[in-house]
Amino acid sequence: MRKPFLVALSAFAVLGVGGYFGLTAYVNHVARSEVDSALGTLRAGGVEASVGTVKYDLFAGRFELTDLSLVGPVQGALKIGSLVANGVAQRGGDRVFAQTVELGDVTLSPPLLIGAPNISQYQAPRVAITALEFPTQAPVDGSPPQIALDFFRGITAERIDIPASTGTGAVGVGDARVTSEETNGDIRLEGLAKGRFATVDAAPSRFTIAGPSGSTGRGSIGRVDIKGFDVAGMMILLDSELRQANDQFITIHDSVAMEDYQITMEGGVAQRIARLSMTDVAIRPSAIPVDELLQSREQLEKIGAAGTEAPPAETAALFRMAAVIYDEGIRIGGLAAEGVEGTAPGGFAFGLGSFSVGAVDGGRMDSFALEKLTGKGPDGEEFQMGRFAIGGLKAGTLMSLLADGSEDPQSVGRWPAPFFNTVESVEITNVVSPTEQGSPLNIDRFALTWTAEPDALPTRISATLRMSGPTAMINAGNAAFALVPGQMDRASIAFDFGAAWNEADNSVVVDPAYLEVSDAFSFNAKLTLSAVDDSVFSTEPDEALAGAMEVNLGALDLTVTDAGLYDQKLEAAAKEQGLKPEDVRQLIAGFADLLLAQAVTDRPELGPAVEAFVRFVQKPMGTLALRLTPRHEPLPVLLIVEALNSEDPLGLVDELNVETLPAR
Repeated sequence: MRKPFLVALSAFAVLGVGGYFGLTAYVNHVARSEVDSALGTLRAGGVEASVGTVKYDLFAGRFELTDLSLVGPVQGALKIGSLVANGVAQRGGDRVFAQTVELGDVTLSPPLLIGAPNISQYQAPRVAITALEFPTQAPVDGSPPQIALDFFRGITAERIDIPASTGTGAVGVGDARVTSEETNGDIRLEGLAKGRFATVDAAPSRFTIAGPSGSTGRGSIGRVDIKGFDVAGMMILLDSELRQANDQFITIHDSVAMEDYQITMEGGVAQRIARLSMTDVAIRPSAIPVDELLQSREQLEKIGAAGTEAPPAETAALFRMAAVIYDEGIRIGGLAAEGVEGTAPGGFAFGLGSFSVGAVDGGRMDSFALEKLTGKGPDGEEFQMGRFAIGGLKAGTLMSLLADGSEDPQSVGRWPAPFFNTVESVEITNVVSPTEQGSPLNIDRFALTWTAEPDALPTRISATLRMSGPTAMINAGNAAFALVPGQMDRASIAFDFGAAWNEADNSVVVDPAYLEVSDAFSFNAKLTLSAVDDSVFSTEPDEALAGAMEVNLGALDLTVTDAGLYDQKLEAAAKEQGLKPEDVRQLIAGFADLLLAQAVTDRPELGPAVEAFVRFVQKPMGTLALRLTPRHEPLPVLLIVEALNSEDPLGLVDELNVETLPAR
């Protein structure tokens, strides 16, 4: 009885061992076949694909392969020295789960549009993936990017850890070649589903740049925190068919935050940004001219290698592509940088409390602002600006203008309409600037806003200025010198202007038009114009000028108040002529009376206005308030301009009614 038992036991053991090895061989064969089938699908799409050994231990739930290599037909490559997956199990009929996956010696060369600027290859000794799940079958239809995208969207993973990695790259060729290298700290990507990571966290990293003189340096980047990273959305850009099929915006990042960026270039140029952040970064793939951008990049590299400048047409084409991307292809919730500072050789330094860009949508930046800007020159003099802000900056329109300027530099500035269609407002506050006179120039506030229809001049405009500075800044040869209080070392200026078009009655009212120079004078006016139709606001110069020729004067109210300037100028004239100020004053008053006497004789109704004017020149610190209206309707503004530029400007009085007003 014992012998048969031993034989039976031995037979069972042999059958078990043999069955195990037979099953293992069969499973390995199936695993290899599945891998080869997947690689064959990629090869059919033009991908160079190969793999070394493939092993699968069914009982241990362990899968291994070595030397996997995937090289795209145009761009991109992935090489994995080893892959070990543990806890492998089937999930349903069409998915596989692995508790952990360890990758060794990973090299990734991402396509240009997905990798970081100037970095073309990444290497990581080790990559660890936790709770990976993916489809058992890879898609078989479409181009390599389409297959990769479909497969990637089917993958889920709890976490991917990359303890250390390096990135290298280069741009340009020959003497213009610039190489880059970065050393990254720990990178953790969490919550992969449908091609999108929930979070990405990167520890501080270092980088170096090497190139021609002036372009060599080193730097570092602090921690980077990303909420939402849609890799699949970026992959859409790699295929023209995918791009055209995706006409809606895709949010690539919910938010990005980077801390403590620093760079120091050879020669002493250095810069630091304490914190940089962006929110709601989205792209519209169908509107991004990927092929044209890549071609332009290649062409510019060739031009740089030849040591020549890019031809105007090439530069213009690049600007126009940027215009399309801004107008139709990108959307950003906001961007902000804090703690920006830098230095340059010679003692130059600058600082910026913050830099911000508001929402970018449809090519329009809601706002663009610099806060607490400071600058220091080699002589130790400092410049300060509390705030510089631009509202409603149309970045796409600006790119188009730059393109036009590249092709035809003479066209820039010929007509102001394009400028008014690029920006909606400008504001500057709290400027302190050194001057050659020693006393600083202060701009408390400058603000300019306007409203303009697309492709038209503004129909509503408002401006204000509050500033002070040394009077010596105005040269005696300048016409504005006549308005400067020469006995004062400094003067303050207040200026307000507003104008609006009323489409219903084709009129324009300019109110206020106010200018005040401290201890000098103030000027206040209100102007009404009629027969102002929409042609006046045309972007076509000929049409706008033709419309302007039809504009008529409605009324002009003006008030001039002497605050000391008249007395100062009288004293200066008297000293120059060797007379008393009172004698000069009476001489001027007599001349004015004589000059206007004939007008009063011919038109007695002008008498009160002439008397008011003579009283004004006779007595300093007075106020003159007049209203001018057409004597005969209509009175074209063009005729007024021509008369003022003629040899007899006083002849214009024959065309006007002039009456006195209570000073306001």
